[in-house]
Amino acid sequence: MKQSDIVIDLPKTVGAGYGQFWRSRNLYRVVKGSRGSKKSKTTALNYVVRLLKYSWANLLVIRRYSNTNKQSTYTDFKWACNVLGVTHLFKFNESLPEITIKATGQKILFRGLDDELKITSIT
Repeated sequence: MKQSDIVIDLPKTVGAGYGQFWRSRNLYRVVKGSRGSKKSKTTALNYVVRLLKYSWANLLVIRRYSNTNKQSTYTDFKWACNVLGVTHLFKFNESLPEITIKATGQKILFRGLDDELKITSIT
């Protein structure tokens, strides 16, 4: 599946106000909003589309504590894959947590800053 095959109605899916974030080509992006404004959901959608576009890329998702990844960022990525209709292209490993794109072997790794040694060994 190519990126051009994915059609997203942003205002309907995550609400208005994320068009500039979605179209931005900047290396760093700041997403502002209060609790419940779907900042994480929008970011997850964007990264799933970009990973499918760039088959050479991997993604490392870092939070302050690793045990919070499974309940937040990991589930956001699963939600994004489901909304985009591409869940069948991914393998979800909940015990690590880790997500792999089946066709290319690309990985989305989830780590915490509570153990720096786990991050230093990632290549």
